[in-house]
Order: sequence, then structure tokens, then C-alpha cells
Amino acid sequence: MGAERPRAGYRRPSRALMKRYGRQTPTFERVGICDHSDGPDAVALFEGYGVRFIPAQAYEMELYLAKNELGECEAITIGLSRPRQNGKSFAARYYALWCAFVEGRSVLYSAHNGSTTRKMFKFMCDFIEAHEDFRRKLKPGGQGIYKAQGSEGIYLADGTIIEFSTRTNSGARGGTYDVIIVDEAQELTDEQRDAMMPTTIASDSGDPQMIYIGTPPNTKCPGTVFRGLHDDAHSGELGGAWWLEWAATEIGDTQDEDRWYEYNPMMGYRIKERSMRNMAETVGRTSPDSFAREYLGWWDASTASVQHLLTVEEWGACATDEPPSDGLMAVGVKFAPDGSRVALAVCLRPDEGAPYVEVVKSASTSRGTRWVAEWLDARRDKIASVAIDGKRGESTVQKLADMKFPKRAVRVPGSADVAKACSMLVEAVQDGSIAHYGQPDLDAAATTCAKRRIGADGFGFEDTETGDSTLIEACALAYREAMTTKRRPGRKLRIG
Repeated sequence: MGAERPRAGYRRPSRALMKRYGRQTPTFERVGICDHSDGPDAVALFEGYGVRFIPAQAYEMELYLAKNELGECEAITIGLSRPRQNGKSFAARYYALWCAFVEGRSVLYSAHNGSTTRKMFKFMCDFIEAHEDFRRKLKPGGQGIYKAQGSEGIYLADGTIIEFSTRTNSGARGGTYDVIIVDEAQELTDEQRDAMMPTTIASDSGDPQMIYIGTPPNTKCPGTVFRGLHDDAHSGELGGAWWLEWAATEIGDTQDEDRWYEYNPMMGYRIKERSMRNMAETVGRTSPDSFAREYLGWWDASTASVQHLLTVEEWGACATDEPPSDGLMAVGVKFAPDGSRVALAVCLRPDEGAPYVEVVKSASTSRGTRWVAEWLDARRDKIASVAIDGKRGESTVQKLADMKFPKRAVRVPGSADVAKACSMLVEAVQDGSIAHYGQPDLDAAATTCAKRRIGADGFGFEDTETGDSTLIEACALAYREAMTTKRRPGRKLRIG
């Protein structure tokens, strides 16, 4: 028989290539010194149960468990940024178990998405149930693991707990914790952080700690806390907090294999080169900025200092498929600062139920704005009040006057009024006391527009690439008018 012919394109990989792994030390870090660390002991303990840490994960355990001379946590705040699919939460999982089962410190694990929270809970439960040394420390009588969705928890006989929470602005689970692990930290807002932090102040150990784990935020991320930690670390203003990251400093060449290994510690372990090559050839060629952010850990400067006022979850919770059909009607008209576009929105306040906002029309002003005045005039006997904001709004106010539109029904708000309107809208959304229909453009405006300063302490909405602020501010103006006007038109109305 003749020799077997090799398959086309076959090349035996070199020994060196087969052993190539991603960089295991951070590309940037701000880390202080400590007296000692229990990290190596924790890694050794779990590896005795078959767990395997890559060097980068072992280093994270060393930092999480760094102690001062009194045996307290050296760093009360630690932030970790890595590209996606790089095992960011792996060390945190076993750190939580060590804290609870070895040190007797209670832990809250918090994530932005419920699916992430449930996965972490399942990982920990599977480990505990597989090892008698851990299982026997649980609260007896089947009370050690509580699996009700949304209230998952692990409870030890000595009173130590590990609880799991999907984030809101209203606080954590109501308990007291020694350690809070914040996963998907790029989504964390100031309000959510402020709601969680008090739960560690009176911790039983008197040794609180916050661990933030995430990836670089994109323009749609509402979070501000993680960005702030990153920026403070790079400006040298981090204080006593610690920060470590694997991150490219520029988009660069997305096809450069060396860069894949430089910024992804899981390369050669969990991430295969062929998989990364596929992403580079698809995402990297069409959206190099997205590839650099997601797979190289690049922090986009254009997302810096962008604070969003509403989260997708808060806004989505107010959506309704059954808007009210009648009630007191108020209108908000908002012109863009440069006068290039205008939005008209209504707020309908029924006798019972939540006030309802809807954008009626948004348009460029290049073809004129007479339609605004005509739409209002056609409903003069239905509209209780209309607020018109923006420099181009002066002509609309004049047109309404020429049409003999009721003067008492027209308001031209000042900057303080606009700030108050926006504040009222945000508060109503966060309280769930307002409704909307779920218009896509309005959804994007509510959740992706940035916060802008108005005066000393007021705020409004500002345009982003994905959000038109005139839409949400028109709704805010309409909402404020509906909630504050004392004028009542002759009869109730229907939108149309």
C-alpha cells in the first residue's frame, strides 16, 4: 500500500504553539502593599477539591485576601476589569465560599442580570453539595439552601450567609453583610451602589469589603461607578482602593494575534485561538471598536463621564399595553438646543391609575414648525396646559397667540422648571408611578441619553449617539404640566 496522503492544508502544530497562554499579570494595576495574604491558602484548599485556578485567578485570590497586621482586609474596595469570557467571576465564586465557610463572613453576590445571579448560585450549590466538608456546615433540616427564584441563599449553621441579588435602586436583600461582590459592575449606577453600601457598615466582623468585577462599558451602559474607579485609578486618585485590568490602550490591529494573548489571560486555557480568530475576522473587521472593547478590554474614552438617569429595567417596568383612553391632557413641546428638531409629547392623567406619557411626533425643523401650533390649536378645548421649551419655541408661542389659543394654557418654562420636570419624571419612573407605551425611540432616549447639569444642582437629558433628548424631555414637560396645572378644559379627551 502507498503512503497515506496528508489532508489538504494540514500542518502539525509546533510544541511552542500548543503551549501558548494569555498574559497572567495585569496590563495595568494600582495595588498597595499588605502584611500577608490568605490567598495561597485558599487556592490550595480548593485545589484539594479538584478546582483549578489559572495564575491570574490565583493572583486575584491573593489580592482579595490581602490582610493588614490586624488580620483585616487591606483593601476595602477592589475593582477588576477584563474582556468578556475571561473568567472574571471564577475567583470571586471561591472567595465567597472561603469568606463564609472558613472566615465566617457573610456575603452578598449582586449582578445586573438575573440569569448571571442564578448561574453563580448554581455553581456554589453544586460545589457545596458535592463535598461533605462544606455540606455539613449548612443549616440543618434542609434549610441550608434556599432556591426560590429571586430569593436564592446559602445559610450556614453558625448564622453566616451567602445571599444573591439582582440589583435595584431600593437596596440589597435587607440583611447585613461583610462582603459585597458586584458582578457586571459596568452596569452599576451610583444609586444602586448607595443602596447596597449601608448593608456593610454594621457588619458582624467590622471588616467590610466591596469587590467590583466587570468589563469596559459601552455607550448603552447606565453605570457610572465602574467607570469612576477606572478613571480614578488611571489619574492616581483612587485613594485606598485597588484596581487591576487587562486592557488595550487603543483599538489597534484587531487581527494581531499577539494582542489577543496580551489582553486575554484565558487564551490557551478556555479561549482557543481559532475562536478568537473567528471573532476578529467577523466583529473585528466590521466593528473594530466593539471588538477592542469586548475582546481586548479597551476603555472607550467617548463613554467617559457619561451618567444615565434611567435604567432599561426601570423604564421597562413602566411600559403598558393598555394606555388610558381619557383623562386630563397636558402637552410638552421640546426644541433641541440648536433648534434643529422638535418633539411633541402628551401626558394623560386619568382619574384612576398612573399618568401616561407618549410622543406624538418628532421631526426636523428644516421644513418648518407650523404643524406644532396647528396640532395644538386643533385640540384647544382638550388641552389643559402646554409647556414649550427651546429658542425656536418662541415662534410657536406667537403662532398660538395669533390663533387665539387660550393664553392661560401656554407656559414657557425657565431652566429651573425644566430641571424640575426632569426630576419629577425620573422619580416617577423609579417609583413605578408613570406609564408609557414602549415606543422604541422613546425607550432609547429614556435609557441612553446622558445626564446634563442645569444650574447648581438641577439636571436634564442630553443627546447621545443612541438617544434623542428632545423626546424624553418633551415627556417630562408634559408630565409636570399634567401633575401641577390647575386649569381644566371643558371636557375630557381622547388622544388622537
